[in-house]
Amino acid sequence: MSNMPNNVLSSSRLLITLLFLILSFSLHAAQRYQAPVADSSWHVHSSPIQCELIHDIDHYGQGRFIYSSGGELAFQLHSREAARRNSVASLYSFAPFWREPEEKELAQLTITKGNMPFYIGGDLAYRMLYELLAGRHPTFHYKDWAGFEDDVYVSVSSVKFHQHYDDFTICISNALDYGSDQVKDTALYFGTDQSSLSEQEKAKLREIALFARIDKGMKIQLKGHADGRGRRIYNKKLSSRRTASVEKYLVSKGVPETQISQLALGESRPLASNRSSRGRKSNRRVDVFIKHDSD
Repeated sequence: MSNMPNNVLSSSRLLITLLFLILSFSLHAAQRYQAPVADSSWHVHSSPIQCELIHDIDHYGQGRFIYSSGGELAFQLHSREAARRNSVASLYSFAPFWREPEEKELAQLTITKGNMPFYIGGDLAYRMLYELLAGRHPTFHYKDWAGFEDDVYVSVSSVKFHQHYDDFTICISNALDYGSDQVKDTALYFGTDQSSLSEQEKAKLREIALFARIDKGMKIQLKGHADGRGRRIYNKKLSSRRTASVEKYLVSKGVPETQISQLALGESRPLASNRSSRGRKSNRRVDVFIKHDSD
């Protein structure tokens, strides 16, 4: 080696240095996630209380625009691998490779631990929609969750976005103008010695069921009552039949049993005097109480 000419030694050292730099770069390469152009897809899920515009991101997870009745738009990024710690990220908008290069920063974000590291609401969610409509790709940039060494880029592709955006806006225009948080407690009334629901009471329950099917955090508590006529034991069983009738109807409309609880109180908690027909009518009821996980 010592007999080699200086120019050969210099070339060897340069080659070794280049190899080291290439190896170092490969060890800290960027991770990029984006749907291939040919396979990019969007699809819409519609209901009167929630509209979803969903995009699959290869080997990463999903991006979801969600519009909830009452007027709230949000974007959620769901990842297959859960974020292991809270950290920071940047949101950019990039032009696709076939257009003039363009990059702009939209926001600085906080990453939340778990399988939904990003939740974006309000004006920024609308900004992402507008960037996609303009043919650009909103892109999240952060350091990898394992060792904070690699740069990670997760892009939401605008390819085929326009094909489903119109369906999404139609769903929004048909959505109810109030949200599940405005579904209030109510009372259902029954005929004398009856546990069957009238059409009027079923209509109240259908509205509750509409939200409960989507809002898994909604809890429905049923408290059954009876008027003061008859024996207490019989009235307790009658109030139980009434709550069971209400639960059966809710379940038939798609509400999971796990969201419903029952309590039969018989004649023990009257709203009015049992001496009048009007008072007894007020006491033949099931009270429906609505609670949310956030309450």
